[in-house]
Amino acid sequence: MGGTDRRREDRMISAPNSGGNVWPKQSCPAFTPRAGAVEQACWYCVYADFHLDKPRALDVGVCYWPKRILMETSADRL
Repeated sequence: MGGTDRRREDRMISAPNSGGNVWPKQSCPAFTPRAGAVEQACWYCVYADFHLDKPRALDVGVCYWPKRILMETSADRL
């Protein structure tokens, strides 16, 4: 499946959508992976907030580039 066949929500974007919505499979040139990232997509980016630390994650996240989202882990709470 080529880039032209992908859904708009899954395509590479040319710049960070700072303050705007991002879809899990999107990516941009500012992509910076969180620890353990398996692919280059907003879902795994340190700048995207999908509420992964909440009981229910969001389907559409928010890009906070250039501010990193710090994920609180159980080790951080100790």
